[in-house]
Amino acid sequence: MRPFLLIVNNCSARFNAVSALALLTLSLPFSLQAESVLLRNVSIISGDKPKPSAPQHVLLNDGKIQAIGTELLSADRQIDATGKYLLPGLIDSHVHLEGVPGYNGNSQSDQPMLAQAWRQMPRSYLYFGFTTVLDLTGDASFISNWNQQTEAPKAYFCAPVAIPNGYPAVWLGKEGQFQVAGSQYMLYDPAQPDVYPASFIAAEHSPQAVVALAKQQGASCIKVFYESGFGPVRNLPVPSVALISGVVQQARQQGLPVYLHGNSQAAYEFALQTKVDTLVHGLWHPHKGVAPAQTESQLNTIAQQLVQADIAVQPTIQVLYGEQELLNPALLLQPQLQHAIPPLLNQWYQSEAGQWMSRELADNFAGASYTPAQLYQAVTAAYQQPLGTVRQMTAQLNQLGARLQFGSDTPSGPFYSQFPGINGRWEMDRWLESGLSLSQLFSALTIGNARALGLHQQIGEVKVGFKADLLLLGANPLQDVQAYDAIELVILNGKVISRATLSATQLQE
Repeated sequence: MRPFLLIVNNCSARFNAVSALALLTLSLPFSLQAESVLLRNVSIISGDKPKPSAPQHVLLNDGKIQAIGTELLSADRQIDATGKYLLPGLIDSHVHLEGVPGYNGNSQSDQPMLAQAWRQMPRSYLYFGFTTVLDLTGDASFISNWNQQTEAPKAYFCAPVAIPNGYPAVWLGKEGQFQVAGSQYMLYDPAQPDVYPASFIAAEHSPQAVVALAKQQGASCIKVFYESGFGPVRNLPVPSVALISGVVQQARQQGLPVYLHGNSQAAYEFALQTKVDTLVHGLWHPHKGVAPAQTESQLNTIAQQLVQADIAVQPTIQVLYGEQELLNPALLLQPQLQHAIPPLLNQWYQSEAGQWMSRELADNFAGASYTPAQLYQAVTAAYQQPLGTVRQMTAQLNQLGARLQFGSDTPSGPFYSQFPGINGRWEMDRWLESGLSLSQLFSALTIGNARALGLHQQIGEVKVGFKADLLLLGANPLQDVQAYDAIELVILNGKVISRATLSATQLQE
């Protein structure tokens, strides 16, 4: 039995139009009041080589950090932060904001639940400390609406540049793939000259044209795809090296980094050939039929080449855990999840309708008479090989000094087990399990991702003049990862929010 991820993993397939529900429910009924804030006697943790500073006072005004020092300044509000730690807000550079994870219905009776879900999802990112996110297959209109909210992380987006009949366009069908918003970025593929509708103008879909369009619409990056298929959908066309190299060249001229979806050894080799900036998944699948010793040697060589080429890698290890945890009978009962998932949606997930994806996953395992516990044990065993591979590759890349970029891929598919905010918190644990240090994790979550987004002069550090997107913690995150569970205040654009008020338990039905 092969892992389910080979069969249905719909990673980053947000290639469809913006949902009307999302646009109707994004706005919030109130706004936060602006005020100057002085955090007194707080220890600051910031930068590539982070360590707590001596207690200082930090003045926030007009959405920015106005002053840092030992002089006590006046402010509309003063907060005694003695014994506490001030951090930059966290950045998740791999999310998908459109859609409610795991929901596939269309019943009018679900509207209160969906409205509650849309209200909570941005708050869940904030609850777990994420004040900035990058949607890797975003839509300019959707992102603009998202950013009008007062309690939501600031969102940026990549333009999804695909080829027809390939991943992820294949999920939309031969005609549907040309009828959605994402098709404006579709490339003309010379290897498939006869698949395009009459309305498709090839010149408007060259690498130069689609990259220019993405830049014009405000994209922060370009996302391309190398995926030959899995399960029943196999032998998909993949873009040529020449085609994607052309995209990379045009993107560099526009100042846009290029992210490559790929989780196989073949995809990693493609990344090296095309010289993309970032691989947005860990290496889960080495070449088939290769002896273990030879595979280890090949992966070591690839790791060295990635370092030499300065290609960053997002391990996204939690993606695999999220899939297997879909069959964990105790998952939705975990106390931490109650803060992330709104009550009505949690109830629906536990219903017959909400368990649809769990049933699809279960159908891929022999043993219809399995108890839920036995089924969970079977799926966990099936995921051990790809998890072992990605952990090994991540550790090797780290040892060689590769740039590891923090991203959670929330959600990678129709999985409620990869819910906003908490999925990123779990990815932190996966990094530490792969041998990275707490200081490496911290820097990747903050200044590292700020650099990746080209925002390192605005966010990612606690500096005068930087945007006041900050976290106040009751424990030191350089000593224990559970300090990220001790967030007391989320400061968003200079506005102070008590973390407790962001919990899904605080929503009204």
